[in-house]
Amino acid sequence: PLTLVFAFLVFAAPKMGIELPSFFWCAVTALSLYTGAFVCEVVRAGMNTVPVGQAEAARSVGLNYAQVMGTVILPQAFKAIMPPLSSLAIALLKNTTIAAGFSVAEAGSIPAAMAERGENQMATLVWISVGFLILITPLALAQRWAERKVSVPT
Repeated sequence: PLTLVFAFLVFAAPKMGIELPSFFWCAVTALSLYTGAFVCEVVRAGMNTVPVGQAEAARSVGLNYAQVMGTVILPQAFKAIMPPLSSLAIALLKNTTIAAGFSVAEAGSIPAAMAERGENQMATLVWISVGFLILITPLALAQRWAERKVSVPT
């Protein structure tokens, strides 16, 4: 889980001599490691959707590995890769809130700072929710548009 990746980077890694310059870079590293594994799996699964015969046909006409991947496999796999990859982008945005539990100054630390000033807690949380909606809605709309754009006509 992402929380364990954060816990390792914040608490265990410094004891092992691995120190990152700030909590921000701990968050970037943790989110990169966590999301990178999912991205690799999405790309691998998308490439497996392309029939093996496509690669064999490309090799039979003399294309090398890089040409087969770049001109035959990846363009076809893109249609299968794009929807889950855009879902991962939305999940990555949402996962940034976990960083708040590990002293990364971001949206999770806003309510405490506002409470110290005597501000309304509920209004603060509503504005944070609105902020996430403003960030996530364009991603979701772009995902839907791109899915329609690359879909195979039936």
